[in-house]
Amino acid sequence: MSGCLLGRERAGWPPPPPPPTSYFIQAVFLLSWFVVVSSLRTPSRSHGYASPDLRQLDLLLHPSVYDRRQIPTADTGEATRVDIEFYIRSFSSVNPKHMDYSVDLSLRQRWSEARLNNTLRKPIDTHDPMVVKLLWKPEVYFPNAKHGDFQYVTVPNVLVRIQPNGAILYILRMKLTFSCVMDLSTFPMDHQTCYMEVASFVKTTRELHLSWYHDKPVKLYRQLHLLQFDVQFVTATNCSHSFLAGNYSCLQAVFHLQRNVGYHLVQSYLPSSLIVVVSWISFWLDADAVASRVILGVTTLFTVCSESAAFGNKLPNVSYVKALDVWMGACTVFVFLAMVEFTIVNYIGRRRRRLLFRSAAADDQTKLVAQERRESICSTTVGTPEMAGSTAGKGDRATIPSDNPNTEESAAANIEIPLAWLREAERAKKIDRNSRVIFPLLFLAFNLGYWIYYQVLC
Repeated sequence: MSGCLLGRERAGWPPPPPPPTSYFIQAVFLLSWFVVVSSLRTPSRSHGYASPDLRQLDLLLHPSVYDRRQIPTADTGEATRVDIEFYIRSFSSVNPKHMDYSVDLSLRQRWSEARLNNTLRKPIDTHDPMVVKLLWKPEVYFPNAKHGDFQYVTVPNVLVRIQPNGAILYILRMKLTFSCVMDLSTFPMDHQTCYMEVASFVKTTRELHLSWYHDKPVKLYRQLHLLQFDVQFVTATNCSHSFLAGNYSCLQAVFHLQRNVGYHLVQSYLPSSLIVVVSWISFWLDADAVASRVILGVTTLFTVCSESAAFGNKLPNVSYVKALDVWMGACTVFVFLAMVEFTIVNYIGRRRRRLLFRSAAADDQTKLVAQERRESICSTTVGTPEMAGSTAGKGDRATIPSDNPNTEESAAANIEIPLAWLREAERAKKIDRNSRVIFPLLFLAFNLGYWIYYQVLC
């Protein structure tokens, strides 16, 4: 058989036609391929299209027609202008220790896409990730953000609105933490200025220009309330970042915050003031109540020191003195001065009393020595009357100055020492009475100067 076919080829005869079943198989394969490709590229209304605009949008964003790597104004040679708007849903966690704050932010970006102009009959809103991926989008970032997350509950919080004239609105919702360098010299009556920056990451100013939206570019949620701050006002400014690769467009939102002092009035100023007032109770106690006054002074001093340390642990270690440090330091000084006052009063009121105790102890010691001498003389006396009389005479003369002191001098001493004692006790009470007035007046004067300086002058 093969020899016959070889002979037919050599003779120039055509090969025999293929069987009819092969044509049928090829036709079925081509038809199936055409149906599959058509369903993928241009699906019909029955495959999920609600309007012809979606079909038209798929055709416009096809990679063979639309290049998402090219800026919208590449044909004109101008920089694409993108209008930025911030909508802040929450503003919380202003942390002075870590120097940062957190916001729930909706970033709204608007630009004009000439390649989609006059192609749709009505606006299209979509959050389809494929549509978002196919569009050109500004490559922006937040320079002063520490970390951030996109919101995915319950769906990715992203929206793209395409207008018939080619205007595009692109909205992203994010949770961001921004750094904020704070000046705590007037803490807790401080005024802080925090910044929120957005800038171009890839495109220089020759290709991308960022600008604020004309109608109130930074909007706050109407029921937005901060825990410890009040938002006085917000300003929107322009900035520029210069690097070796070129200049990059940048926008900056400035938040002016005023701290509410009410929390610290209750938690720090009022308790420390009460501790200082409690330390003044010792001025009404008797000077002889040594144990009570010592316990009161030491307790109040330890309490105010622990309060100062507790508030210091909540704040960063800075190289300057804060207003709260001045207050706590002054309270510590007032409590310490109350203890010093008690020490002075105790010394003045008990000085002559200690001398009296010392003189009484010395007299007792002298009497004891004289008694021992008399006993020693009596034990050495012999039986002769002359020697006994002689010895007795000598003993009487030796012991008279000791056993029988001058009566007038003793009476004078007994009168002089108690009077001096009473005079010193009265002097100590006078110091306590003066302290009851001087200490409150000094603390009141300090309060006036403190609050006037930090609330008015600063």
